[in-house]
Amino acid sequence: MSIDSAIPIAWDVLKSVVAPIKRQLGYVIYSKRHAQDLQKEVEELADEVERVHNLTEDARNNLRNVNRSVTGWHASAETALKEARDLLRDFQEASKTCCYEILPDPKCRYQFSRKAKDKSEVIQQLTQECREFEALNDISSSNPAPGNVAALTPAEDNGVFESRDSIIRDIMDALADDSNSVVGVYGMGGVGKSTLLADVKGRMVEKKSFDWVAKADVSENPDIKNIQGEIADALSLTEIKNKETTSGRAELLHKRLENEEREKKKVLIILDNLWKGLDLKSVGIPCGHDNKVIGCKLLLTSRFQDVLRREMGCDRDFHLEELKDEEAKRLFKSTVGDKVHDDPFKSLVDEAIHKCAGLPFLIIAMANIFRDADFPGWKDVLRQIEMSTNKGISERINEMLQLSYNRFKGEEGKEVKSLLRLCVVYGVSKPSLENLVRYSVGSRLFREDSNMEEVRDRMSSLVQTLKASSLLLKDDENVDGFKIHDLVRGFVALVASRDDPLLVLKDNNKSVTELPNDKLKSCTAVCFPYVNMKELPKELDCPEMQIFLLFTYNESLKIPDSYFNSMKKLMVLHLSHVHLTHSPLPFQFLENLHTLCLDGCSLDNVAVIGELKGLHILSFVDSKIRRLPKEIGQLVELRLLDLNHCSQLKIIEPDVLGSLMKLEELYMENSFDRWDAVEQNPPTNAKLIELNNLKNLCTLHLSILNPSGLPEDLNVEKLIKYKIQIGDVTRWRSRKGSSILELKLYPISNILQDGFMQTFLGKTDDLFLDGLNGIEQSICELSQEGFPNLKHLHVENSPSIHHVLQSQSYTKFRKLESLLLKNLINFEKICNDSISSKSFNALKVIQVESCNKMEVLFPLSLLRELPQLEEIRAIKCHLMREIVEVDDCGKVELHNLHLDKATVFVIV
Repeated sequence: MSIDSAIPIAWDVLKSVVAPIKRQLGYVIYSKRHAQDLQKEVEELADEVERVHNLTEDARNNLRNVNRSVTGWHASAETALKEARDLLRDFQEASKTCCYEILPDPKCRYQFSRKAKDKSEVIQQLTQECREFEALNDISSSNPAPGNVAALTPAEDNGVFESRDSIIRDIMDALADDSNSVVGVYGMGGVGKSTLLADVKGRMVEKKSFDWVAKADVSENPDIKNIQGEIADALSLTEIKNKETTSGRAELLHKRLENEEREKKKVLIILDNLWKGLDLKSVGIPCGHDNKVIGCKLLLTSRFQDVLRREMGCDRDFHLEELKDEEAKRLFKSTVGDKVHDDPFKSLVDEAIHKCAGLPFLIIAMANIFRDADFPGWKDVLRQIEMSTNKGISERINEMLQLSYNRFKGEEGKEVKSLLRLCVVYGVSKPSLENLVRYSVGSRLFREDSNMEEVRDRMSSLVQTLKASSLLLKDDENVDGFKIHDLVRGFVALVASRDDPLLVLKDNNKSVTELPNDKLKSCTAVCFPYVNMKELPKELDCPEMQIFLLFTYNESLKIPDSYFNSMKKLMVLHLSHVHLTHSPLPFQFLENLHTLCLDGCSLDNVAVIGELKGLHILSFVDSKIRRLPKEIGQLVELRLLDLNHCSQLKIIEPDVLGSLMKLEELYMENSFDRWDAVEQNPPTNAKLIELNNLKNLCTLHLSILNPSGLPEDLNVEKLIKYKIQIGDVTRWRSRKGSSILELKLYPISNILQDGFMQTFLGKTDDLFLDGLNGIEQSICELSQEGFPNLKHLHVENSPSIHHVLQSQSYTKFRKLESLLLKNLINFEKICNDSISSKSFNALKVIQVESCNKMEVLFPLSLLRELPQLEEIRAIKCHLMREIVEVDDCGKVELHNLHLDKATVFVIV
C-alpha cells in the first residue's frame, strides 16, 4: 500500500478516535456553558408552564374538562423543571468545594454536562410540545370540571363607625364558625344594611377568608337572571353568557359551586335586600329540600327577621340599629362641611340630626339639603319637619324625602321628577340607563327635536343631579351605574300616583285581574318586574296607559290577541322573553307607540311591525328573528334600531336600512354580517352602501365578515361612536373606547389605503389589528393623518411590522394609554430612531408577547418620555436580554410603575 493511499485511511481512523475524545473533553471544559444553556431552557419552560397553568385555570373556572394530554404534559414539565433545578443547584454547590470555589473537579463537571445536555433536550421537547396549547379549545372540552381560586382585590378601609365596626366583627366571627352556613343582618330601610355588607365584603377579601366572594342584589322583585350573572361574574364563570335560559344558567352555576366544594374551596355568596324567601335552586345555589344552602356560605340582609330565619334558614342573625348620636353628627358634618361650626348654623345642628332618627339615609339626605342652604333656609326646613314629629317613622321618612323632592322646580325640576318616576316604573333597584333613555324618548320626556346623543347627555346629567341629592345612589359594583333605594321607590310611587297613577306589580299579586277596575282605568304606567305569572287576562281596561313593561323568563307566557286593545295612548312597550309567534301581533294597531322593545322574544312575523309608522325606537335584542323584511323600511321616523345578539338573523332585505332616513343609532353586535358585495346584482341582502343614505347616523355597531362588501365611498365622517369589526374576528372583545375598530386582514389586502378606512383610523380611540403583511414596516405608516385620538392599540400576527414609530418625523401617539403587541415575528423596537418629546407621554401599559426578534424593549432614555407608565409585561420574547437598556441618560424614576413578568429591569 502506498503512503498516499494510506494517509486518508489513517486520517479517518484518527477522526473516529479524536471526535469522541473531543466531545468528552467538551463536557469537562464547557460545563459552565452547559449550565447556562440549561438555565435558559428552564426559564423558557417555566414561562410555558405558567401560561398553560393559567389557561387550565380559566378552563376549570368555566367548567371545562382539561384534556389528559395537557395534564400529562404539565406533570412531565413540572418533573423536568424540578430535576433540572436540582441538577443546577448540585452543580453550584459542587463549585464551592474544589479549586478555591472556582471550579469543581473534572469528573463532576463531566457528569454534570452529560446530564445537563440530556435534560436540555428533554426540556426543549416539552417546550415544543406545548406550542399546541394556545387557546381553551386546544386544552379542554366544554364538559364540567373542577373550579379554582379567584384573584380578589382588597377593598380600602373607608372608615367605619364604632357601632358598625362591632357588628362587622360579629358577622365575620359567625361566618368563620363552621357550624354556621347562613348569617343574616336585618333592620329597617335606610339604616345602612347594604353599606355594611360592602364593608364586610371588603374585609373578607382583604383577609382572604374565602377563595371566592360574590355579591348580588335581590330586591323586592328578584331578577333571577341578573342575580345569576352577578354571582357568575364574581366566579369568573364567563360560560354562563352562552346559556339563554335561567334553568340552563342555574345548572351551570350549580355544577360550578359543587366543584368548588369538591376542591375544598370556600365560597361566600352575599345576597342583599331580600323581601321574601329566595328559591336558591332557581338561582343555581346548591341547597336541600328545605332551601338550606349546601357547600358554601350565605350572608343575607332583609328588613324582616322572619324572612331570614323562617324562609332562609339563618343560623345567626344580627339586628342593625340606628347610628348613635355622635356617629350621626360625624356623618352629618362630613357631608355639610365646615359650615356646621359657624354661627348661627351650629345652633341648629343637634335639632337637624335629631329629626333623622339615626338613619344614615335620612342624615345624608338632610345634609345635602343643608349644604347649599342659607340660615333662613335651615330654619324653614326644620319648621316643615316639625309638623311630622308625632308621626310614625315611615311618615317622617317621606316628609324628609319630600323636602329633597321639592327642591326640583321649573322645567328642569319637571324632568328630574319624570326621570325618578321612570326609575320607579322600571320596578328594580338597579335600572338600566340605556333602557331609561329609550323609554324617555318614547314617552316624550324631553323636547321632541332632541337627538339621541342630546337625550343621553341630558339623562346622564339628571342622574348626577339625583345622585347629588341622594335620591339615587351610586352602584359600588358598577362605576357607571346607579341604584334607587326602596324608600325612595316607595315615596316616589306615592307622590307620582297623585297625578299620574302607576302600578308596579309585586310577586304576591299573582293576578292583575284581582286589582280594582278603577285603579287600572286611571293607571298611566305599569310594570311586571319578573313576577311569577302563569297567564295574562285576555284584555286589560287601561285607557290611560302610556308605559307598559313586562319582564319575565317564563317563555311559555302568551300575550292574548286583544290584550292591548284598550291602550290607545300607549307610547312605550317593552316585552322580554315571551312568544309572539301568532299573527296578528297584539300590539300592531297601537298608532301612538314610539318605543317598542322586544328583547329575547320569539317572533315569526316581523313584517306587521312596519305598520307602526310612529316608532322612534325599535329593539330586537337577543330575539329569535331570521329575516328583516322590506316592511321595516316603512318606519321612516325610526331613530334607533337595535339588532344586537340576533344570532339567527341571516337576511336583511335590500334597501330596508337605506329607507330609514332618520336613523341615528344602529346596533348589530353578534348579529347579521352577510353583507352583499358592492357588485352583487341583483342584490339578495343588504349592502353597506345603504348606510350613506342615513344622514343622521352617528352611532354604528356592526360586523363585516367579507371586506369585499365594503364600498370605497362609504361615508363614515358623521360617525361619533362606533364598534366595527372587519374580517373573521372571532368574537366581540371587551374594549375600552367609544370608537372601536377591529380588523383581521386577509394575506393580501389593501383595505387600509381606502379613503373611508383612513378616516376611521384618524377617528378611532381603540384599535385592534390582526394580519398586517403589507409594505408598511411601522404602525405609524398605516394612517396618513396619524392617530390623534388613539388611546388603546392592540396588534398581533402581523409579520410586516418592525416598529411602532419609524422616526421622530412620523405620527405621535400622544393620547395612547395602552400598547399590546403579540406574535410579531419581525418586530424589533418600539421606535426605529430616537423619540421626540411627548410621543408616548400618556402611555400607562405596555405588553409584548412572542416578539422573538426583540432584544430590548426600549432604551433608558425613552423611559424619561413615559411619565405615566404603570405596567410593563414581557412574555415569551425569547431573545429579549433586557426590558430597559442602560444608556447615557442617567437616572429615571417612575413612581407609577409596577412590573409583571419582566425578565430584567434596570434603572441607574
